[in-house]
Parts: sequence; C-alpha cells; structure tokens
Amino acid sequence: MYEIVNESNLTIAFDMDTELSQFGVFGIYIKRGYNICAGYIDPSDWSGIRIGYKELVDLYENCKGEATFTYILTGEGDTLKFSLDQKGVLTMDVNICTTWNYKCNMTIESLDQTYLPKFITFFKEFLEREPK
Repeated sequence: MYEIVNESNLTIAFDMDTELSQFGVFGIYIKRGYNICAGYIDPSDWSGIRIGYKELVDLYENCKGEATFTYILTGEGDTLKFSLDQKGVLTMDVNICTTWNYKCNMTIESLDQTYLPKFITFFKEFLEREPK
C-alpha cells in the first residue's frame, strides 16, 4: 500500500496487484472525514495503464490537462481521473462500480500539486511490474 496523502482530514492510498488480474489492477483507498471510497480499478489491459501514465506525466509537465485511467475498450466502468485547470488546481475524480452493487463516487478538489510526482512515481513503479 502506497500512502500518497496523509493529512488530518484526507488519506489517499494506492495498492498494486499484478496477480489479481493478467491486466494489472490498482487498488484505491480514499478517506475524507467519515466518507470512504475503496476498490479496484482494472484498466482492462496494460495499454490503458500506459496511456493514463503518459497523460499524467504530460499533465504534470504542461501544468494543465487530464489523465484518465479506465477501460480502454469501452471507455466505461471504473475510472480514476486527474485534472489540472488553468489556475493549476489539481482535482481527482474516482468512480468505482463493482458487481456487488457497491458504488463509490468521490471528487477531491484543490489537492496540493506537490502530490502529482508521488502519483507519477506510483504508476511508474506499477508499470515496471507489467508481466513480460
């Protein structure tokens, strides 16, 4: 488990799993106050993770844009989206819909931009675990 944000009212942690699925999945745990959002995002193939990672790096380098991790084949399902607006405000949107009727939608706005390199480091390390 990689704890990326650990503040008094906000915890964001990711986890890596390359054995749960041949496609690679990453777990998400977010706690803001009493609200908790947790689950897995399976981008459905490694290209989905590579595309999201490239978008995340571009977002960081250009200080604006979006990076989305989702099902590449359908563009639907569980999603994790990072965005930076023109003023440099970092927002993270999570949408998790599992087969057990559990739904989790959470938007974290105005995140500190200094967390972006930590998110990038997580996904870079995750991509290094891609089965060859």
